[in-house]
Amino acid sequence: MSHAIITSDISVQIQGKTILHPTSISIKKGENVGIIGRNGAGKSTFMKAMLGLIAHSGGSNLSSKTLSDRVRLASWVPQDRELVWDIKVETLLQFTIEKVKETENFKAIKKFIDTKDALSITGTLKLANARIKSLSGGELTSVLIARALVQQTSIIFLDEPLASLDPIQKRTILEVLQEMSQSGKTIISSLHDIELGKEYFSKYIAMREGSVICEGTPLQILKKKQFDKIFVEKNSVC
Repeated sequence: MSHAIITSDISVQIQGKTILHPTSISIKKGENVGIIGRNGAGKSTFMKAMLGLIAHSGGSNLSSKTLSDRVRLASWVPQDRELVWDIKVETLLQFTIEKVKETENFKAIKKFIDTKDALSITGTLKLANARIKSLSGGELTSVLIARALVQQTSIIFLDEPLASLDPIQKRTILEVLQEMSQSGKTIISSLHDIELGKEYFSKYIAMREGSVICEGTPLQILKKKQFDKIFVEKNSVC
């Protein structure tokens, strides 16, 4: 299986402070990966650097590409769910599709996902005519995932997709992400709900104080010894 993401000593400094230490990892195509760790561990920073959304040293096979190539390969679902326009869900997705069709790579898309497809996959078809501001937290997250789907990318990054959701909504989102991964898309999500997520993710990458300290299956990572090194002990490596 080939790799979707490869980083080489990627790191981030802000105002002279190291936020992400040099990190080299690889993620295979079709993996459903959760990036875990305490608040401030560097999870969001790591994902943004991989995508080339923030200034960094070193790099990844994504961040080294042109902006147009990155847009073609990967999409980003931010933790901030606020959207400027209070428009209909269908309009939001259709607007995104029109932007995709303007790109030079549009003709190379083999399997096009349209608005109906994306809403069906995310279980939000009934919301097509609803306005963005009327949606619950879980509904909005699902719609933003649908928006990522119509961007036609093979990789989707999600920053805390379970934030502020109730238990039922969390499972619904996790099931959608798992199904997307099983269909061949590569999913990378920052995650706090690690116990719930272990049923759905194929791999956890654990971070502490700006460094990746271990990676493996959720069952491997969540053994007590490993868990303590990620969340309790200082200066530990799994």
